[in-house]
Amino acid sequence: MATLVPYRSRPHPGAGPVLLVSSVGGHFTELELVVDALRIDRADRHWAVARHIQTEDRLAGEDVTWSPLVQSREYGKAMRNLRFAMALHRRLRPRLLVSTGAAQAAPHLIAAARSRTPIVYVESVARLDGPSITGRLAASLPNVRLLAPQPGWPKPWAFELDAFSAFEVRPTGTTSPVTSVLVALGSEQFPFDRAVHAVERVLPPTVEVTWQVGNTDCADGLARNRWLTTTELTTAMARADVVITHAGAGSILTALAAGKVPVVLPRRAGRGEHRDDHQVRMAQGLAARGLAVDAGSPEALSLEHLRLAGALQVTRSSQPISVVGTDQIVA
Repeated sequence: MATLVPYRSRPHPGAGPVLLVSSVGGHFTELELVVDALRIDRADRHWAVARHIQTEDRLAGEDVTWSPLVQSREYGKAMRNLRFAMALHRRLRPRLLVSTGAAQAAPHLIAAARSRTPIVYVESVARLDGPSITGRLAASLPNVRLLAPQPGWPKPWAFELDAFSAFEVRPTGTTSPVTSVLVALGSEQFPFDRAVHAVERVLPPTVEVTWQVGNTDCADGLARNRWLTTTELTTAMARADVVITHAGAGSILTALAAGKVPVVLPRRAGRGEHRDDHQVRMAQGLAARGLAVDAGSPEALSLEHLRLAGALQVTRSSQPISVVGTDQIVA
């Protein structure tokens, strides 16, 4: 992997900031990592994202334009936001658009192309087989640099950024009993009841559990956190002995950033838990890299998975995630 070449601000008389666009959830978490990798200064950037408990918390003090919320694959709604995106681009005159997708970004990609604004499009790490619909849209536009999440994609896609390489895993050298667990089921539109039932089946009643269940409604009447702010979530992850998550990119990256190798429970499309089975393959791939403990399915979850994860610790790599030549697009 090539070494880091940071984004460098260059004087453009009358040009505006670097515009940062993504959907909420994992796409936003990935965008934060990209911004860090490109070293885009706070004074030199502007965010265009939907107002959400995650984004409100993380973007306090930042320059933000709250955009109408677009969920996964809501491309009709996204195109209805094109007028909003065009007005924002006319007002800001961004000199560069950086996006990690998904549907939320589509109108901004079109607005950037119409304004002849250079684009850096970073495909989600969840895309294992090829670009998303938004990625294919980005690839059809002029003046765009396309970054693939893994090697082997055909040109013009280039593997120049690996978000997961920002983390190193080491054994703690000790084995301690599990007394506290954080369970995060992400911001997906789909319920994940099997995960809730599996955790409750496996954990002894003496274990303290902090929940973030998102769109999962449980019929047992017990109170669980539907959402946590990013600060609350990362703090709870750092304090917990073990983190259990669905195999969503954002939840896994958040756990790793909090110093935890998560136990992952992949969602399955056949169970109505997602649109496809990319989480299954993501869990397997990250487990092979030592960045996750893959339980395979909620029904297979055991205390052994928790013990394995609890015996590992995560630190930031001395080599930051690799980005090559992204400053050239604003030359």
